[in-house]
Amino acid sequence: MPARFAVTGTTPAGEATSNATLEGLTITPDGRRIIAAMEGALSGDVAPTGDATAHRMPFYSRGHRGNWAVTGQIAYRTETGQRIPDVLAYDNNDLLVEEASFATAAGNAVSLYAVTGVDRAPDVASVVKLSTAPARDFLPKTLVSNLVDCPTLGAPALETQANPLLDNFEGMALTTPPLPFGYQGVTMISDDNFSPAQHTRLLNLVLRLPRRARRK
Repeated sequence: MPARFAVTGTTPAGEATSNATLEGLTITPDGRRIIAAMEGALSGDVAPTGDATAHRMPFYSRGHRGNWAVTGQIAYRTETGQRIPDVLAYDNNDLLVEEASFATAAGNAVSLYAVTGVDRAPDVASVVKLSTAPARDFLPKTLVSNLVDCPTLGAPALETQANPLLDNFEGMALTTPPLPFGYQGVTMISDDNFSPAQHTRLLNLVLRLPRRARRK
């Protein structure tokens, strides 16, 4: 990994926040690209105003001998106050990105965004400060689901939640092949943090995911 991705204080060049570094990881269905996601923003990408919504997604490409190497970075902007627990490649150039947060008074917030046309995204590896990068350098995203709007399904909650189904969801996987009309099965898993007030929970979703039109 580039030197700036080390945790601040562990190396002179480190800009990452402890426990908010590389959190999401996915491989494209064709097996040719691995995409990682920084849970938080690098300190060098935080704006003077404190805006920390600019996240980097390093990607690895597979060489002809089967070895992997970091070959670029993608820029993604979260909503204010959100982190990225996971990413999921549901097509070779399409991503599902989880944005999440937690507040004691409100509980967990989890939203899923689709990003299409990843292969067309600018490589921002040479951009020193994403806070000054133009909007075109960031992947456009489409809200797919806000989990607070899901039916509760009778789920119990041991702490304050806007929807008792919500928890610390931090993992995603495809669980069906593409379904008719653009739908896809996705399963999420939560991390209970060894807390008696949280659950390890599997949540099965059927989402309508946009796909970039394929060239003929």
